[in-house]
Amino acid sequence: MRDFAAYLEIMADDFDADRAECERQIREGKRFIEGRWSSVNIGDFLRAWARWLQDGGIREGAPFGEDIDPLSWQSLALQIHAAHLYE
Repeated sequence: MRDFAAYLEIMADDFDADRAECERQIREGKRFIEGRWSSVNIGDFLRAWARWLQDGGIREGAPFGEDIDPLSWQSLALQIHAAHLYE
């Protein structure tokens, strides 16, 4: 559980750094900004997580079903990592 909590801190720091980089690019007048995170707020992130679970873990024949069930701290970390990229 300690490793998972540390992982969440790392992901939060990465999100903050990504948003700051996107803001910097906007201030510089760049037209096409693409950050590492597909989500810009918690609602978008949670929706992306839900979509990833549905597409990658829940449906019949999903490619990550065996990686996330049974639920563990490691499978939660996998889900969060996948969801931060998923659109």
